[in-house]
Amino acid sequence: MEKLTAKEEEVLRLIWAHGPVFIQDLLKYYPDPKPHYNTVATQVGFLEDKGYVAREKFANAYRYHALVDEHGFADLTISDMVEKFYDNSYASVVSRFVEEDKMDLAELKALITQIENGRK
Repeated sequence: MEKLTAKEEEVLRLIWAHGPVFIQDLLKYYPDPKPHYNTVATQVGFLEDKGYVAREKFANAYRYHALVDEHGFADLTISDMVEKFYDNSYASVVSRFVEEDKMDLAELKALITQIENGRK
């Protein structure tokens, strides 16, 4: 799947939170000043083109729903980051967390135990 822009991700998060939704409904969830209808419709169209949302026709309007859930999106995003910045090495990511004191030894040991228990 293609990477999303910040605006596309914002729309997708609104669809996750409130969907399935019509574009007119999405506008209600934006803070003021609200974007123009056409702006939101364009972003939803991009999401549809990229395979993140699908639509159903209801009379003269379309209702949109997500094709990927938040967990799946997070997996795609993390995989993309690991591939681009860490040479596809998840061990390098964990090592960086440890080096930058974002993960301490106790957390690392707990992670190792969790992995070992999960593989039995």
